Amino acid sequence: MLTLCLVGLAGCRSRFVEATIVNQGPALHVLEFDYPNASFGANVLAAGGKFHYRFKIQGSGPLSLQYEDGEGHAHTAAGPNVDLGDQGSLLVTISPAGAVTWTPSLTNPK
Repeated sequence: MLTLCLVGLAGCRSRFVEATIVNQGPALHVLEFDYPNASFGANVLAAGGKFHYRFKIQGSGPLSLQYEDGEGHAHTAAGPNVDLGDQGSLLVTISPAGAVTWTPSLTNPK
């Protein structure tokens, strides 16, 4: 009986997205990443820095990224849509000119 329970638990796992935000330009400030029903962020992302965050998608909708550049100008970048249960990885790259590239590698084993 114990073996059956352990086998059942081994097959269960939560669905998370491993996000990495890469800053290829100068330092960024007040970084906020929004996803359905939640958000995360950092006060500063250093020049050439990376920010890693693991989150669970709790609904369906778009991703977005807001930040301020070194001169205090606000920027907003719209990302892809995600669905409840998506899992995998997401790479968000911010170029030296401030262009944001989204590289999702997500699956949804419904």
